Amino acid sequence: MTEKLAAWEKLSRNDKLLINMLHLIQEEQGYISRNRLAELAEKAEVPVSQLQGLVSFFNSFRTYPAGKHRISVCYGTACYAKGAPLINDRLVDELKLKDNIDTSSDGLVTLEHVYCVGACSRAPLIVVDGEISGKIKSHQVPLILESLRRKE
Repeated sequence: MTEKLAAWEKLSRNDKLLINMLHLIQEEQGYISRNRLAELAEKAEVPVSQLQGLVSFFNSFRTYPAGKHRISVCYGTACYAKGAPLINDRLVDELKLKDNIDTSSDGLVTLEHVYCVGACSRAPLIVVDGEISGKIKSHQVPLILESLRRKE
């Protein structure tokens, strides 16, 4: 059993309901803002810190607005060994990001990390707006970004 699944089973029924509410907020808004977190805490009569703990534990929650497009770099073992950090560094450079996980200043792309997509034979890979692209090389990054810019 994975660590997260074991942790999920230990959560109270109330925490599970709160997690569902957090998912609804994120679906509606695209991320979970501090204001919405405070509103939920007040309505659910729980401390904001309890909600912050849930949000920070589950990596599916975002506390910042996402870009129009999402690029996830797989950091699973196979992808990491075959060059994921080089791809990530190139994306950070091309998008002029401050951190490894961030949204470009034009709001076009949000860069994220995932830890195993389950397509190790195609390593290294990225997921662009839900579509897996495998055997990526860092020199392909500008072409991928240009393709996203043309869509706009």
